[in-house]
Amino acid sequence: MTDTSCGLTRHFRPKWLQRFATPRTYMVVYGLLGTIQAMSFVYFTVTLSNIEKRFKISSKTTGMMLSGNEVSQILLSLFLTYVGGQKNRPLWVAWGVACSAVSCFIIILPHVLYGAGKDALALTHEYMDESKFHNYTENSLELCSNTTAQTCKQYTTSDFSAVPTVTIFISQFILGIGTTLYFSLGQTYIDDNTEKTKTPMVLAITLALRTIGPVFGFLIGFICNRMYVDPTLTPQISEKDPRWIGAWWLGWILLGVAQFLFAFILAMFPKTMPRKNKGQLEDNLMVAINGMNTMTKTKELVGDQKGEKIQLGGPSKTVELSFQDFLIAFKRIVTNKILIVNTWSGILYIIGASGFITYMVKYLEVQFQKSAAESSKVTGPMAILAMCLGYLSAGFVISKYKPKAFNLLMWNVIGGITFVAGQMIILNLSCSEQPLVGYNPVLNRVDLTSNCNRECGCMNLKYSPVCHQRSDQTFYSACHAGCTKSFKSANSQPEYGNCSCPFAMTTGERFNNENFKNELTDNGPSTHTWTKFQYKTDGDNFSQDTLKSGPCPADCGYNFVAFLAVTSVMHFITSSGKIGNILINYRAVSVEDKTFSQGLSLLMLSLFAFIPGPILFGHIIDTTCIIWDESCGGKGNCWLYNKDEFRRKLNLTAIVFIAGGTILDAWVCYLGKDIDLYGEKDSAHPVENNTEKSEEKSES
Repeated sequence: MTDTSCGLTRHFRPKWLQRFATPRTYMVVYGLLGTIQAMSFVYFTVTLSNIEKRFKISSKTTGMMLSGNEVSQILLSLFLTYVGGQKNRPLWVAWGVACSAVSCFIIILPHVLYGAGKDALALTHEYMDESKFHNYTENSLELCSNTTAQTCKQYTTSDFSAVPTVTIFISQFILGIGTTLYFSLGQTYIDDNTEKTKTPMVLAITLALRTIGPVFGFLIGFICNRMYVDPTLTPQISEKDPRWIGAWWLGWILLGVAQFLFAFILAMFPKTMPRKNKGQLEDNLMVAINGMNTMTKTKELVGDQKGEKIQLGGPSKTVELSFQDFLIAFKRIVTNKILIVNTWSGILYIIGASGFITYMVKYLEVQFQKSAAESSKVTGPMAILAMCLGYLSAGFVISKYKPKAFNLLMWNVIGGITFVAGQMIILNLSCSEQPLVGYNPVLNRVDLTSNCNRECGCMNLKYSPVCHQRSDQTFYSACHAGCTKSFKSANSQPEYGNCSCPFAMTTGERFNNENFKNELTDNGPSTHTWTKFQYKTDGDNFSQDTLKSGPCPADCGYNFVAFLAVTSVMHFITSSGKIGNILINYRAVSVEDKTFSQGLSLLMLSLFAFIPGPILFGHIIDTTCIIWDESCGGKGNCWLYNKDEFRRKLNLTAIVFIAGGTILDAWVCYLGKDIDLYGEKDSAHPVENNTEKSEEKSES
């Protein structure tokens, strides 16, 4: 009775609770739990750039840091899915969710240990005496002061410490346990307790509920990104300033508490749903019994060996399993062509998409000058709406019309082609270039010293961009613009005056470094003589103009709107193919291998996609960096990227991998065209028979 009743212990199984022991209730709880987990993932991505700036982490290091999730999946997924699949799956999923909750509190430890950081505190009102604002800006925002070069400053331990990176890696490692159990055990539990013809719609609703999570994840990220890293202080810069660091740690507290709550609820579901009506779930019951008989026969062939006693089909049915059984099941799975090829297709897709999945906020910051908060507010709802429509429409169509396996698999091929076409369009969408004064696009180098700031002592300064609005030029800092005065604007943001470099632009000041000029001549046509300040005017005197903190805004036109439209179509097409893809994975293997096969697929995805994908794209992004945060010999995060190279390299790499995944999808379409998706064929192992038949046809 305890295997089919709700409760936490043998003694706490009240009658009023048993009404919730239904697939529908589980679907709602499981879907809402997916919402919370999706919130966590999206919240991490939208606050990732803040973590990079706070702890001076490069994009490649970020990719390695995020691999902790996949490392735990690689090490534990086979064990967890093989053993957990034979035990109380809701209870095991609940323990996994508890691990995810613990990871939320571990990830905020760097903030607890190191606080907001010296650089962030230096930009707040509380750490700047109002009467000494001029001194503050000379020492911290660095005005032109006709002094010698600044000396190397002393930084706190956290500025270039490995502790934050290692701590976040550990949190991701623990999170991976929860992710493994949630996907591999939770979804198969739904399939085993639902009629085969209803599985597509149930999965669609569950995935749609999970997809709503990013909406709230973006919302929480938007709120936290708009709050300063220390909410008790008053920042002297706006959130559009590249030095702004949001309260990235705050949302994890809410997410951790919510996951602990859902872990408690999920643990009360029974090992097997009670079958109240005759004929309900009959197919699943018969297949489970057949699977048990197959495993019993396997045991007899292997011989009498001691192993773990596992209950199948009820408390009275038991069978001994051993390591030999594990190896036999493993061999069955790895020799299943459809499953393996389909998994490799998913690997290529995930690698290709990981650049946008992990670094979407950074992409929007670089290409469209959108802050982390703006990115969360604009892109989140569009993507979520498209994905929800994709899941629900696919679930409805599959449940109502029961399309053949060939048609479902061919839709994945069409989706891959659409995705590649979308990437090619995105390749050409960006805002107009806003060059940094001193940047040479021909040689991809920066030389910030000119006659107008040579005596200002601007060496070893951090990237603190200021904008001269009339000329639409961005300077590296107020010092490099030759500014000697600073004051507050009406909105309490710093502005700078008495700047000599914008005035020098009226004369078309030429680059004065002869070696650099010679290098340019040697590497390109003589017509490429470069003007350091490329803006020319009619002779207006700019020396009386004020410069505003932050880079100059770029003209995006309709490019950002087009980007949102194209990515929404891509999200819709790819999400609409996911339901069919999950069904193929379930039906391509026998029922006793279903959970185990999901564990193997998750292991392969982690090892070959989720780990190398972010690291690869992080490295690619780092190669496009123009200005690094370098202080006292330490190399931190990137402040300024080559916009065109960033966009070109990321999209072209994605196109190559997704095109490869599309080719494999076409192969899966051929191999699995005869799979029985809806349990309509009457045999002991309909899935195995169909799979073998498909493979025989493909080999003939």
